[in-house]
Amino acid sequence: MPDSLFAIIAIVLYGLATVLTVIYLRSVKHSNDDNNDSKIKISFVIASLGAVVHVIHALNIGLVGQSLNFSLSSMMVLMSGLLMVIFLIGGLVMPIRRLGVLVFPLTIISLIFSLFWADQIIIFDDRSLAFNAHIIISLLAYSLLAIAAIQALLYIYQERQIKSRTNPAMLMALPPLQTMELLLFRLVGFGFVILTLTLISGAVFSQEIFGHAFVFKHHTILALLGWFVFAILLFKRAKHGLRGSQAVIWTISGFLLIQLGYFGTKIVSESLSLQ
Repeated sequence: MPDSLFAIIAIVLYGLATVLTVIYLRSVKHSNDDNNDSKIKISFVIASLGAVVHVIHALNIGLVGQSLNFSLSSMMVLMSGLLMVIFLIGGLVMPIRRLGVLVFPLTIISLIFSLFWADQIIIFDDRSLAFNAHIIISLLAYSLLAIAAIQALLYIYQERQIKSRTNPAMLMALPPLQTMELLLFRLVGFGFVILTLTLISGAVFSQEIFGHAFVFKHHTILALLGWFVFAILLFKRAKHGLRGSQAVIWTISGFLLIQLGYFGTKIVSESLSLQ
Protein backbone atom coordinates (compact mmCIF):
# COMPACT_ATOMS: atom_id res chain seq x y z
CA MET A 1 0.00 0.00 0.00
CA PRO A 2 1.46 3.43 -0.94
CA ASP A 3 2.49 5.57 2.03
CA SER A 4 0.25 8.41 0.84
CA LEU A 5 -2.77 6.11 1.07
CA PHE A 6 -2.17 5.60 4.80
CA ALA A 7 -2.12 9.37 5.23
CA ILE A 8 -5.36 9.78 3.27
CA ILE A 9 -7.12 7.08 5.32
CA ALA A 10 -5.99 8.75 8.55
CA ILE A 11 -7.21 12.13 7.27
CA VAL A 12 -10.65 10.69 6.47
CA LEU A 13 -10.94 9.03 9.89
CA TYR A 14 -9.85 12.18 11.72
CA GLY A 15 -12.29 14.18 9.62
CA LEU A 16 -15.16 11.91 10.62
CA ALA A 17 -14.09 12.11 14.27
CA THR A 18 -14.10 15.91 13.98
CA VAL A 19 -17.63 15.95 12.58
CA LEU A 20 -18.92 13.71 15.38
CA THR A 21 -17.20 15.86 18.01
CA VAL A 22 -18.77 19.03 16.57
CA ILE A 23 -22.21 17.37 16.51
CA TYR A 24 -21.71 16.37 20.13
CA LEU A 25 -20.67 19.86 21.21
CA ARG A 26 -23.66 21.41 19.45
CA SER A 27 -26.14 19.00 20.97
CA VAL A 28 -24.91 18.48 24.54
CA LYS A 29 -27.10 20.16 27.14
CA HIS A 30 -24.72 20.30 30.09
CA SER A 31 -21.02 20.33 30.92
CA ASN A 32 -20.85 17.09 32.88
CA ASP A 33 -18.29 14.40 32.15
CA ASP A 34 -18.53 13.30 28.53
CA ASN A 35 -17.37 9.71 29.07
CA ASN A 36 -20.96 8.46 28.95
CA ASP A 37 -21.94 10.17 25.71
CA SER A 38 -22.05 7.85 22.71
CA LYS A 39 -21.07 10.46 20.11
CA ILE A 40 -17.87 11.47 21.86
CA LYS A 41 -17.07 7.79 22.49
CA ILE A 42 -17.56 6.92 18.85
CA SER A 43 -15.46 9.90 17.75
CA PHE A 44 -12.67 8.69 20.03
CA VAL A 45 -12.86 5.16 18.65
CA ILE A 46 -12.70 6.47 15.08
CA ALA A 47 -9.83 8.80 15.99
CA SER A 48 -8.05 5.83 17.59
CA LEU A 49 -8.33 3.90 14.34
CA GLY A 50 -7.00 6.97 12.56
CA ALA A 51 -4.09 7.11 15.02
CA VAL A 52 -3.22 3.46 14.28
CA VAL A 53 -3.08 4.21 10.56
CA HIS A 54 -1.24 7.45 11.30
CA VAL A 55 1.45 5.65 13.32
CA ILE A 56 1.89 3.03 10.58
CA HIS A 57 2.34 5.86 8.09
CA ALA A 58 4.83 7.60 10.41
CA LEU A 59 6.89 4.43 10.76
CA ASN A 60 6.83 3.78 7.02
CA ILE A 61 8.25 7.17 6.12
CA GLY A 62 10.15 7.78 9.34
CA LEU A 63 12.27 4.66 9.48
CA VAL A 64 14.99 4.04 6.92
CA GLY A 65 16.38 0.67 7.87
CA GLN A 66 17.01 1.08 11.59
CA SER A 67 17.62 4.83 11.37
CA LEU A 68 15.17 7.66 11.88
CA ASN A 69 14.42 10.02 9.00
CA PHE A 70 14.69 13.60 10.30
CA SER A 71 13.24 15.30 7.23
CA LEU A 72 10.55 17.91 7.80
CA SER A 73 7.58 15.91 6.53
CA SER A 74 8.70 12.77 8.36
CA MET A 75 9.12 14.55 11.69
CA MET A 76 5.84 16.43 11.27
CA VAL A 77 3.98 13.15 10.73
CA LEU A 78 5.79 11.53 13.64
CA MET A 79 5.20 14.41 16.06
CA SER A 80 1.55 14.81 15.12
CA GLY A 81 1.08 11.05 15.49
CA LEU A 82 2.66 11.07 18.93
CA LEU A 83 0.57 14.09 19.89
CA MET A 84 -2.55 12.20 18.85
CA VAL A 85 -1.57 9.08 20.81
CA ILE A 86 -0.86 11.13 23.96
CA PHE A 87 -4.13 13.01 23.50
CA LEU A 88 -6.15 9.80 23.13
CA ILE A 89 -4.50 8.19 26.16
CA GLY A 90 -4.94 11.38 28.15
CA GLY A 91 -8.62 11.43 27.19
CA LEU A 92 -9.07 8.21 29.14
CA VAL A 93 -8.00 9.79 32.43
CA MET A 94 -8.52 13.54 31.99
CA PRO A 95 -11.49 15.63 30.75
CA ILE A 96 -9.83 16.62 27.48
CA ARG A 97 -11.87 14.68 24.94
CA ARG A 98 -13.64 17.80 23.72
CA LEU A 99 -10.28 19.24 22.68
CA GLY A 100 -10.60 16.87 19.74
CA VAL A 101 -12.56 19.63 18.02
CA LEU A 102 -9.17 21.32 17.53
CA VAL A 103 -6.70 18.43 17.84
CA PHE A 104 -8.22 16.42 14.99
CA PRO A 105 -8.30 19.24 12.40
CA LEU A 106 -4.75 20.36 13.27
CA THR A 107 -3.53 16.79 12.83
CA ILE A 108 -5.28 16.66 9.46
CA ILE A 109 -3.43 19.84 8.43
CA SER A 110 -0.08 18.32 9.39
CA LEU A 111 -0.80 15.20 7.32
CA ILE A 112 -1.92 17.23 4.31
CA PHE A 113 1.23 19.35 4.61
CA SER A 114 3.42 16.22 4.65
CA LEU A 115 1.76 14.93 1.48
CA PHE A 116 2.67 18.03 -0.51
CA TRP A 117 6.06 18.90 1.01
CA ALA A 118 8.86 17.39 -1.06
CA ASP A 119 12.01 16.87 0.99
CA GLN A 120 15.09 14.72 1.20
CA ILE A 121 15.80 11.87 3.59
CA ILE A 122 17.94 13.07 6.50
CA ILE A 123 19.58 10.40 8.65
CA PHE A 124 21.95 10.59 11.61
CA ASP A 125 24.18 7.58 12.03
CA ASP A 126 24.36 7.96 15.82
CA ARG A 127 22.10 5.46 17.61
CA SER A 128 23.53 5.88 21.11
CA LEU A 129 21.38 5.64 24.22
CA ALA A 130 21.80 9.38 24.87
CA PHE A 131 20.69 10.20 21.33
CA ASN A 132 17.58 7.98 21.50
CA ALA A 133 16.64 9.26 24.97
CA HIS A 134 17.00 12.88 23.83
CA ILE A 135 14.75 12.32 20.81
CA ILE A 136 12.06 10.56 22.85
CA ILE A 137 11.83 13.20 25.58
CA SER A 138 11.94 16.06 23.07
CA LEU A 139 9.00 14.53 21.18
CA LEU A 140 7.08 14.09 24.45
CA ALA A 141 7.76 17.69 25.47
CA TYR A 142 6.57 19.03 22.12
CA SER A 143 3.41 16.90 22.17
CA LEU A 144 2.38 17.91 25.70
CA LEU A 145 3.00 21.60 25.07
CA ALA A 146 1.11 21.38 21.78
CA ILE A 147 -1.92 19.99 23.62
CA ALA A 148 -1.52 22.77 26.20
CA ALA A 149 -1.53 25.37 23.41
CA ILE A 150 -4.69 23.83 21.94
CA GLN A 151 -6.27 23.88 25.39
CA ALA A 152 -5.32 27.56 25.68
CA LEU A 153 -6.99 28.37 22.36
CA LEU A 154 -10.19 26.66 23.45
CA TYR A 155 -10.04 28.45 26.81
CA ILE A 156 -9.80 31.90 25.23
CA TYR A 157 -12.67 31.01 22.88
CA GLN A 158 -14.80 29.93 25.81
CA GLU A 159 -13.96 33.05 27.79
CA ARG A 160 -14.98 35.29 24.90
CA GLN A 161 -18.21 33.34 24.40
CA ILE A 162 -19.07 33.87 28.07
CA LYS A 163 -18.60 37.63 27.68
CA SER A 164 -20.58 37.89 24.43
CA ARG A 165 -22.98 34.96 25.03
CA THR A 166 -23.26 34.41 21.28
CA ASN A 167 -23.03 30.62 21.39
CA PRO A 168 -24.71 29.27 24.55
CA ALA A 169 -24.71 25.71 23.21
CA MET A 170 -20.91 25.64 23.13
CA LEU A 171 -20.74 27.18 26.59
CA MET A 172 -22.92 24.40 27.96
CA ALA A 173 -20.86 21.77 26.18
CA LEU A 174 -17.49 22.85 27.58
CA PRO A 175 -16.33 22.32 31.18
CA PRO A 176 -16.30 25.33 33.54
CA LEU A 177 -13.51 27.87 32.99
CA GLN A 178 -11.94 26.94 36.32
CA THR A 179 -11.62 23.32 35.20
CA MET A 180 -10.23 24.38 31.83
CA GLU A 181 -7.68 26.61 33.54
CA LEU A 182 -6.58 23.89 35.95
CA LEU A 183 -6.13 21.46 33.09
CA LEU A 184 -4.11 24.06 31.15
CA PHE A 185 -1.61 24.50 33.97
CA ARG A 186 -1.30 20.75 34.48
CA LEU A 187 -0.43 20.27 30.82
CA VAL A 188 2.02 23.19 30.88
CA GLY A 189 3.61 21.87 34.08
CA PHE A 190 4.15 18.36 32.70
CA GLY A 191 5.39 19.73 29.38
CA PHE A 192 7.76 22.18 31.10
CA VAL A 193 9.39 19.43 33.16
CA ILE A 194 10.01 17.30 30.08
CA LEU A 195 11.18 20.32 28.06
CA THR A 196 13.69 21.04 30.82
CA LEU A 197 14.99 17.47 30.57
CA THR A 198 15.24 17.90 26.80
CA LEU A 199 17.37 21.04 27.05
CA ILE A 200 19.57 19.58 29.79
CA SER A 201 20.18 16.35 27.88
CA GLY A 202 20.94 18.29 24.71
CA ALA A 203 23.48 20.48 26.50
CA VAL A 204 25.14 17.87 28.72
CA PHE A 205 25.30 15.09 26.14
CA SER A 206 25.79 17.26 23.06
CA GLN A 207 29.04 15.50 22.14
CA GLU A 208 27.42 12.05 22.35
CA ILE A 209 24.19 13.15 20.65
CA PHE A 210 25.32 15.57 17.94
CA GLY A 211 29.01 14.77 17.69
CA HIS A 212 30.17 18.23 18.84
CA ALA A 213 30.22 20.39 21.94
CA PHE A 214 27.12 22.40 22.81
CA VAL A 215 26.73 25.55 20.72
CA PHE A 216 24.01 28.16 20.50
CA LYS A 217 22.14 27.91 17.21
CA HIS A 218 18.88 29.44 16.04
CA HIS A 219 16.71 26.53 17.15
CA THR A 220 18.55 26.30 20.50
CA ILE A 221 18.04 29.98 21.26
CA LEU A 222 14.34 29.82 20.34
CA ALA A 223 13.87 26.69 22.47
CA LEU A 224 15.55 28.42 25.43
CA LEU A 225 13.34 31.48 24.95
CA GLY A 226 10.30 29.19 24.94
CA TRP A 227 11.57 27.55 28.14
CA PHE A 228 11.94 30.95 29.81
CA VAL A 229 8.41 31.91 28.79
CA PHE A 230 6.96 28.77 30.37
CA ALA A 231 9.18 29.22 33.45
CA ILE A 232 7.90 32.77 33.93
CA LEU A 233 4.32 31.60 33.39
CA LEU A 234 4.58 28.92 36.09
CA PHE A 235 6.38 31.30 38.45
CA LYS A 236 3.70 33.94 38.02
CA ARG A 237 1.05 31.29 38.59
CA ALA A 238 2.68 30.07 41.81
CA LYS A 239 3.68 33.51 43.14
CA HIS A 240 0.94 35.82 41.92
CA GLY A 241 -1.90 33.48 40.94
CA LEU A 242 -1.70 34.33 37.24
CA ARG A 243 -4.79 33.09 35.42
CA GLY A 244 -7.19 33.65 32.57
CA SER A 245 -6.31 35.24 29.25
CA GLN A 246 -2.86 36.31 30.47
CA ALA A 247 -1.93 32.68 31.08
CA VAL A 248 -3.22 31.82 27.62
CA ILE A 249 -1.01 34.46 25.99
CA TRP A 250 2.07 33.17 27.81
CA THR A 251 1.25 29.56 26.89
CA ILE A 252 0.72 30.24 23.20
CA SER A 253 3.79 32.49 23.03
CA GLY A 254 6.01 29.81 24.56
CA PHE A 255 4.72 27.13 22.24
CA LEU A 256 5.12 29.32 19.15
CA LEU A 257 8.77 29.92 20.05
CA ILE A 258 9.36 26.16 20.30
CA GLN A 259 7.40 25.57 17.11
CA LEU A 260 9.41 28.21 15.31
CA GLY A 261 12.62 26.87 16.78
CA TYR A 262 12.17 23.46 15.21
CA PHE A 263 9.74 23.55 12.32
CA GLY A 264 10.41 27.17 11.38
CA THR A 265 14.16 26.72 11.02
CA LYS A 266 13.63 23.33 9.36
CA ILE A 267 11.30 24.77 6.73
CA VAL A 268 13.82 27.50 5.92
CA SER A 269 16.82 25.15 5.80
CA GLU A 270 15.07 22.52 3.66
CA SER A 271 13.64 25.18 1.33
CA LEU A 272 17.14 26.54 0.75
CA SER A 273 18.61 23.07 0.21
CA LEU A 274 15.97 22.24 -2.41
CA GLN A 275 16.66 25.36 -4.47
